[in-house]
Amino acid sequence: MLFLSLYFNFQHYLLIFAIAYARLAVVFYMLPILGERIFSHLIIKNAIITLTIIGLWPCFETVVIPEQSWYLLLVQESIVGLILATVLCLPFWIVIGLGEILDNQRGASMADNIDPLNGGQNSILSGLLNFTFGIIFFINNGMCLMLEAFTESYQFLPPGSRWSGFHWQEAGRVLVIVVESGIMLAAPVIIVMMIAEILLGVFARYCPQLNPFSLSLTIKSFITFIIFFYYGFHALAEKPLNTFSIEIFKEFFPGF
Repeated sequence: MLFLSLYFNFQHYLLIFAIAYARLAVVFYMLPILGERIFSHLIIKNAIITLTIIGLWPCFETVVIPEQSWYLLLVQESIVGLILATVLCLPFWIVIGLGEILDNQRGASMADNIDPLNGGQNSILSGLLNFTFGIIFFINNGMCLMLEAFTESYQFLPPGSRWSGFHWQEAGRVLVIVVESGIMLAAPVIIVMMIAEILLGVFARYCPQLNPFSLSLTIKSFITFIIFFYYGFHALAEKPLNTFSIEIFKEFFPGF
């Protein structure tokens, strides 16, 4: 009897671990700061996920697992994890969008390279700002914020909860926030670059033989880095980091 009791307890806790893994693992695999270029070895990444699950064990220790439809619960938790990961990736996508906008405006978007954080192809400034924001994220106790977000998500939507509805339109709101925030952060630099472009046009009108537009990339790059140096890093620590919460996540699930 003791052996059977141990076996059923092991099976129960293993299912709880799998349900917790279904939600948390999606976040760990999607966050750029925890991407495959940072934790390239699956054993290391899964060990961190396991330690996180152990730390959050009181959040799902009392989960009631249906005997016949536990696999549906795994699918449900995977969907919840995907939505949670999308919301938590929002500040990183804002920073990536900011870099793409600035590089596009200064004419350097052709020099795309591999982002060391997420392994994707991004512009040079986009990869630099993404890496910089990752440092800012860790300096401002980003991992603690992420654990708090996990805890709030389990308090708001425990495993096995019945959804009374689903607002898929909030995905469009996420896209709007990414674009709006990126443009707002890039606005000072864009305005100054537009003025520089106008002055270059006036200069080319009176001195066409000098071909001043050949220096356009150099001048606008210099302006971009100088202007962004004065406000950019402080802005990255304020605007994108404040969006690292599950408030938008709650809007996906009305009735809770």
